[in-house]
Amino acid sequence: MKSNQAIKHGGNLHQAAKLYPIPLKNWMDLSTGINPRPWQPPDIPTAIWQRLPETEDDLLPVAQQYYGCDTILPIAGSQFAIQSLPYCRQRSRIGIVSPCYAEHVYWWERAGHRVVMIKPDEIDRWIHGLDVLLLINPNNPDTTQYSTNDLRRWHHQLAKNKGWLIVDEAFIDSTPQASLLTSFKKMPEGLIVLRSIGKFFGLAGIRLGFIAAETNLLAQIAQRQGPWAVSHPARWLGTLALADQQWQQQTRKFLVNQSESLQNIVSSFFKNTRKTHYFCYFQHPNAKHIKHQLAQQGIWIRRFDEPSSVRLGLPTSDAELHQLNETLSLFFSSIR
Repeated sequence: MKSNQAIKHGGNLHQAAKLYPIPLKNWMDLSTGINPRPWQPPDIPTAIWQRLPETEDDLLPVAQQYYGCDTILPIAGSQFAIQSLPYCRQRSRIGIVSPCYAEHVYWWERAGHRVVMIKPDEIDRWIHGLDVLLLINPNNPDTTQYSTNDLRRWHHQLAKNKGWLIVDEAFIDSTPQASLLTSFKKMPEGLIVLRSIGKFFGLAGIRLGFIAAETNLLAQIAQRQGPWAVSHPARWLGTLALADQQWQQQTRKFLVNQSESLQNIVSSFFKNTRKTHYFCYFQHPNAKHIKHQLAQQGIWIRRFDEPSSVRLGLPTSDAELHQLNETLSLFFSSIR
């Protein structure tokens, strides 16, 4: 990914509606990995809109309880950390496990670091020659998952030479026991974990995330972010969502069941389908054709070029699952 190359993202329904003659309201958007049944915010009091955000509110202690870690910082979406971390150390050799969320590669290259794209099974071969290792757990888009034992081992190796292990845990909330944050009340040097409100809670629009790291690095990120970066409504809503344990338990069950239903449908048409609790993924040489045919029926998905592959997010309801199944039956039963 070159620094002057546009990055493609999901959720771009306005683009879909321009490319295909289907009204915006009639699309089924499976192009993101966002929970399609979001936490439902209450009405925001007028006073929340009137006042500047205050860091002495309840957000941090509630987040510390939810994540099980004390050394965390609220940020304006985990995207802010993705853009800032490359500027918090001298130019380094960073291994980024790919395929992955393209913003990571873009910002490390833009900051002048030497980026090496590596595969999951190559980490142990590369680890001794890296200053930084960055991976997503579970990975977006190809669903690769890593054990906490391996992650701790890689961190220990990197930390010997002041290196970093960066783990993007945007999709881990449905399996919190798999998070590295369960191992550390206070983060050690060289270990950085990114968390997102957008995926599990379905609140991508409020632009709230967290970075967990040792306190000196958090101070650097906070200084880069400046005051009031996380809006008062985002802090207020985030506090309520992170404290809503009943909704969290119910949502984990929904994501498990819905992702299983999605995989059962998709795998009946395409081989080697893999899933997280948020999306299904498979490689296919005709990925471009698959996306086009589904788009003609008002179903918007993600396609990737390297490797040629498809990612489908979760339908909202059984009716949408049925619609997806019917559409796949119509067009793709013969191109496995």
